[in-house]
Amino acid sequence: MLFRYHLRFRVYDRKHTQTDVPANVTITVREVTHEAILNSGSIRIAGITDEDFIRIWDYRTQDVVRSKIDKLRDKLSQLLGTDVENIDIFSVQLRQQRPPITDVRFSAHGSPYYKPIKLNGIVLQHREEVTHLDISHIFRSSSNFGTIFHSFLDKFWNNLQIEAEVGINITMVGINECLVENLACEGSCTNVMEVSTLPYLVNANKTALVGVRVDIQPECTCGSRNFSRDESCRSNPCHNGGRCIEGNGRLCATCSKT
Repeated sequence: MLFRYHLRFRVYDRKHTQTDVPANVTITVREVTHEAILNSGSIRIAGITDEDFIRIWDYRTQDVVRSKIDKLRDKLSQLLGTDVENIDIFSVQLRQQRPPITDVRFSAHGSPYYKPIKLNGIVLQHREEVTHLDISHIFRSSSNFGTIFHSFLDKFWNNLQIEAEVGINITMVGINECLVENLACEGSCTNVMEVSTLPYLVNANKTALVGVRVDIQPECTCGSRNFSRDESCRSNPCHNGGRCIEGNGRLCATCSKT
């Protein structure tokens, strides 16, 4: 669900001796469900801060430009074959200051939400895709040159890699804090997603993002043997259309009739 609010007001700034300055603000509110968070894909990008990822102002040209977050949303929409309004990039968090490392989390919905394995798989497939398109057939036919050439251009743009088109360096797809052996734990290591009730604010001057604070924490336990955490149907543990039922301190799944 998407809501947009357009505000117009006048600003008074005593420090900079500015009075009665007109200003416009557009607020976009997106509903992010718990299901969207659980079914989200994620990437880790290097060499860019969270502010630069959402920034719309180019200080070199002194002009408004398309942000990298919008470019990524458009590219994911194109790769998944869904409307851009169905792509939610709801978490952008700076993980390391110097050199900058930023984590980005996104979901794609229709009915139902795409699973994380599909989202991360799409990104992996098109992350560093090299475009090799045969153009010899264009010059063999002159009768329908325009149609063939436009078809070639469509294929060219569709096959541009995410990194080149968005302008980012993806170092990890599917954030995994247990990836490097013995870094967080000497033995077993399990990724645990923690969703905070406190938002995460990114302020890039002319634009800002108030996102969901999501952290992947490494726990030094074997996930399949750790029963210290309360289990809930909110994690969607059932597969193949099964219905999750909570009761008597345990979970069970009932199969669908189809």
